[in-house]
Amino acid sequence: MAFIRAVLFYLTIFSGMIILGTPYIIYKGTFCRRKNEITNVCSFYFRYVVFKLFGIKVKVEGAENIPKDRGFVIVANHMSFLDIPVFWPSIGNAAFVAKAALWKAPIFGWVLDSIGCIPVHKNPRKNADMGKLIRDRIDHNYNIVIFPEGHRSADGKLLPFQNGIFKMAKENGLPLVPVTLVGTGKCLSKVKWAMNPGEVRIIIHPLQASESYADKTAVQLRDEIHDIIEKDLKEA
Repeated sequence: MAFIRAVLFYLTIFSGMIILGTPYIIYKGTFCRRKNEITNVCSFYFRYVVFKLFGIKVKVEGAENIPKDRGFVIVANHMSFLDIPVFWPSIGNAAFVAKAALWKAPIFGWVLDSIGCIPVHKNPRKNADMGKLIRDRIDHNYNIVIFPEGHRSADGKLLPFQNGIFKMAKENGLPLVPVTLVGTGKCLSKVKWAMNPGEVRIIIHPLQASESYADKTAVQLRDEIHDIIEKDLKEA
C-alpha cells in the first residue's frame, strides 16, 4: 500500500505541474512579470490538495523567525524529496539550489528556471558566480533554500555540511535562516518507494544576519549552523 501511495504521490505532483502549474507560470511570469510569486501556486496545491490527499500534516515552529521585510537563504537538513514541497505552504515563496542534471528533464527544467531555482554544476568553475546570483535573487524578494549536506541522508542523521554556501554567505552578506526538518524521511523514504501519512515538523531558527557572523570564519559559521540544526534533530 505504501508503494502505491508513493506512485500516486508523484503522479499527483506531475499532473498538478502540467495542469495547474504551467498556466500559472505563464500568467504570473509572462503577463504579470512577478516571477518571485510563481510558487504561490505550489503553496496552494500542496496545502489543499497533495497533503490533504496523502495525510501529511505540517507543523511549523518558530514562524516568528521568518523575516517579513527581506529575502533570505534557508539552510536545512535533507532526508527526503518531501523536504522541498513542505517549504511552500509553511514558509512562502521559495526557490532551490539543486543539481544541474535536473535541468535536463523535459518541462521540469523549464519549471525550475521559471521559479528562480539555481543549478549546481559538477565543474566548480561554473559555480563561481553563484553567491552573486543568490544575492541578486534575495534582493528581488526570492527566498532561496539550500541543503548543505549535498544529498539526502538515508538514516535521518545529519551529515557533514559542505563549505560552499557559508563561503558565499561571507563574501556576499547573505542572511541565513537555519531550519530543522523532522519526519519527512518517515513520510517519504529515500531508500524505498514508500509514502506514509504522518506529521512533519519544520523548526525555524532565528535569522543569522551578516553582521552577526562578520567576525567568524566560514568554517565556524558552518559548524555553528550545523549544531543549531542538529540539536533539534537529535531531540526529535
